[in-house]
Amino acid sequence: MNERFAQLHAPIQARRSGRAFAKTPLSPDDVALLLEAARWAESCFNLQPWRYVAVTQPDELEALQGALAGGNAWAKAAPLLLAVVTREDLDKTTEDGRRYDLFDTGLSVQNLVLQAVSMGLNCHLMAGFNPDKARQALNIPEDFTVICLVAVGYPGDPATLADDELRQREAAPRERKPLEHIASFERWDERLG
Repeated sequence: MNERFAQLHAPIQARRSGRAFAKTPLSPDDVALLLEAARWAESCFNLQPWRYVAVTQPDELEALQGALAGGNAWAKAAPLLLAVVTREDLDKTTEDGRRYDLFDTGLSVQNLVLQAVSMGLNCHLMAGFNPDKARQALNIPEDFTVICLVAVGYPGDPATLADDELRQREAAPRERKPLEHIASFERWDERLG
């Protein structure tokens, strides 16, 4: 970590994609607060194209867990799974085909993640799932894109994770590429490629 990291907003410093979850359920008020944070994200023309399905009940959780890829089996311990959904016509698409619904929904998810961190929660986004199974489990219409699933809950004991690799990843320090590998000033730098 460096001096700039120490100056970041506390939830950004604390955020990590934890995989160990405590069995403690989230209250309906906590779930609503997370979704309220997501609701207040900025969006193109204020169109707010994001849609969420919050799943906390055992039968519905089990149905959605059936969509998870094997490598995300740890998410079955989370007391809340969120499906993040959008549809292209809910937002602007530029003439050259750039879909703002995906970008704006990502902003909304980041609001939710930072709110979760400020509440002392683990929040882990997952692309490892079968979108068709998730859509079927949650009765999501086919014309919507299920972008990701999010596992949310209080941090648990890493010893409960299924294997050594997961336990090691849980305890590993967060790493990021150096700033000069992701940003340049005034003109493109070949190191970004």
